[in-house]
Amino acid sequence: MSAPEFSTSSATGSPAPAPAAQASGPAAAPASGPASASGPPPPPPPASGRPPASAGRSGSLLALLALLVALGAATAAGVLWQRSDTVGREAARRLQAGDARTEQLETQVRQSQETVRELQARSAVLESKLTEALGQQAQLERMYKDMAVESVAAVLGDVESAVGLASQQLLVSGNVRGAIVALQDADDRLQRINQPEALGLRRLIARDIERLSALPAVDVAALALRLDTVAAGLEDLPLVAGLAPVASPDPLAGHEAPEGARFTFEQLASTGRKGWEALLAELSQLFRVNRIDRPDAVLLAPEQQYFVRQNLRLTLLSARLALLGRSEPVFRSDLDRAAGWLRDYFQVEDRRVSGKLAMIEQLRTSAISTELPSLSDTLAAVRSARVARETSTE
Repeated sequence: MSAPEFSTSSATGSPAPAPAAQASGPAAAPASGPASASGPPPPPPPASGRPPASAGRSGSLLALLALLVALGAATAAGVLWQRSDTVGREAARRLQAGDARTEQLETQVRQSQETVRELQARSAVLESKLTEALGQQAQLERMYKDMAVESVAAVLGDVESAVGLASQQLLVSGNVRGAIVALQDADDRLQRINQPEALGLRRLIARDIERLSALPAVDVAALALRLDTVAAGLEDLPLVAGLAPVASPDPLAGHEAPEGARFTFEQLASTGRKGWEALLAELSQLFRVNRIDRPDAVLLAPEQQYFVRQNLRLTLLSARLALLGRSEPVFRSDLDRAAGWLRDYFQVEDRRVSGKLAMIEQLRTSAISTELPSLSDTLAAVRSARVARETSTE
């Protein structure tokens, strides 16, 4: 309670002069010493300040005020403590969230670093492969430049071979289609090199292709198929040397007497007449008169008949080869010989023999070759261009 007392004293301000008066009393005492000795002492001065009741009330008020201030301070301190605790919790929560976010970011950073390292490794591999590819490309370019000079001469050599093959197809076998295919191949090769000297050669080749395409087409396959039809079934054709007797009708056939018929004189006479006719028919088959231009055709032995058929088959095969080779004179000669063999050694009256003769005659009148153009000019031009290219290269 010293604080309230100190506060009361400081509030009144009267106790300060009281000690001074007390201190002045002794000091003044010696000065008034003679006077007191002569008379009675003076009365004490009255005490200054407020009465004691007022001082007690002021102290209570001050104590109450101090208590209120303390309570307000405690309340304020509690509120501040609560707020600081809330702030601390929020800060701790945010700190934990920041730590988790930091760990997540660190994980992402590590993953990003690993991805970057992997990408760097891949980039290094790709750079090495790119460097290798660039080296190979440069090497290929050098090789291409080295070969470009020789490629034109090589292509001209191939074109010369193709034109020579086309000329051979025309001269040897008359194969127009094969010659056109060979010339088209030569034109494609000249188109790929795209050189000035190739333009004139392409014009010559285009002219030859147009001339060959304008020729009439000969269906060699159909003619060969008809020849194969003629050659088929030669074993079944009847030979002149193997004439069979002409079958005569049986005079007794269809005239049998009904069962249970009575025997009469007329039946006996009819039966005798029929028997006599049958005897005459049998006797007439023993002698036959035929007109044969070549008697040796009838005198063929059985083993010679086999060779006749085989010789006819070989003649037809020779005609087929001449057809494929576009040799028209040989083709016609073989057909004439085959027709002569059919007329001399086979029965012309037979329907099969006459049919084969008619087919051979149709084949004989078919044209199997035409006048073919020459490719010598084109071949000479290609050869000259190749020689000139080789000379300029050297």
